[in-house]
Amino acid sequence: MVCNIVWLHGSGEPCFMSARHVSGEIVSYGGDARIVATRAEIERVMAELFGIGAWLRDQVEFEDFLTETFPRVRLALELPPILERLEKIRQACANAADSYFGSEAEISRELRENVELPIKNIATGFAGAAAALGIMAETPVTASVVGVENYVEPANSISEYARRLAMVAAINPGWIRIEKFNARYVVYIPGTQAWGPISGKNPFDLASDFGAISKTGSAGSERAVALAMEKAGIKPESRVLFVGHSQGGLVGANISTRFAGSRLLTFGAPISQLGSELTAESMAVEHVADLIPRLDGKPNAMTSNLVTVRQEVAGENWLHQHSMETYRETAQSIDAAPESSQSGSGFARVRGEITEFAGSTQGQALYFKLERVD
Repeated sequence: MVCNIVWLHGSGEPCFMSARHVSGEIVSYGGDARIVATRAEIERVMAELFGIGAWLRDQVEFEDFLTETFPRVRLALELPPILERLEKIRQACANAADSYFGSEAEISRELRENVELPIKNIATGFAGAAAALGIMAETPVTASVVGVENYVEPANSISEYARRLAMVAAINPGWIRIEKFNARYVVYIPGTQAWGPISGKNPFDLASDFGAISKTGSAGSERAVALAMEKAGIKPESRVLFVGHSQGGLVGANISTRFAGSRLLTFGAPISQLGSELTAESMAVEHVADLIPRLDGKPNAMTSNLVTVRQEVAGENWLHQHSMETYRETAQSIDAAPESSQSGSGFARVRGEITEFAGSTQGQALYFKLERVD
């Protein structure tokens, strides 16, 4: 079942009317926040409708027929369906207000109940303390081309992007893939791969986790991806789609703020801290029980450029919830959501922006090995 619901962020406060879509286990919000409303505004409209109905009824009082017989008779005959329609509209407003504000829906509850932590400051402080102890230290980085693939077909589905991202992560630690289709690029960035406290060769490590969350641009993985993009010929004016899992999604989100007209597709990434800095047309895919997207202390905002897609996945193991293989299954569900039922929604629009980004012409893929150096 697919339904459109308006999320309202609290009684008496402005909120964005957007679309929430349920297709099987997929729930999405954001991406089409164009109308602003409050509970008070809905109640004002209800009062106006009630007043109009009362005024119309007053026009067919008995004494009015004595002075304006024929006009009043005509009005009396036409009035019942009009009053019925007004009452249906008024009742629909009442039901909407109860639904939007009474239940607050799960997204609005999260927005109210989650304590917004100063996660950027925490990450920056922790990274600094760790570096002082000689662990999780940042270093210079390099990016070297290690493979070329020609005649690459552009991805045209969320699941195909997810498949290629999982493939890159499985090839070799520290590798990324950059595809070029005419003047458009797709950058695939894996998640954390090195979990030790001491920084090694692979920049997708814990030091980069904290560096990426701090948004200082210091993360080794972020600097290495930016270097690889430069070597791939990507310029500030280039059109880029970033596809990333976990840390890779956050790295892509951070870099996307430097590219006008960019696109972003993340899986299990903590990107909410970017807030208004995130201007790319974005789809953030999250599992409800995946803890990693919550590391930045709050749910994603409901904005016109960001669609958050959530799915409940069976199993309590957090590694399973966060696994890219599990997200590949969710990506298939996103693709399967009927286009006709999503028309006019932010979900359908942003999904289209991403799946049609690379066009239909074959291109080239470059594989880069990213490394830390002493």
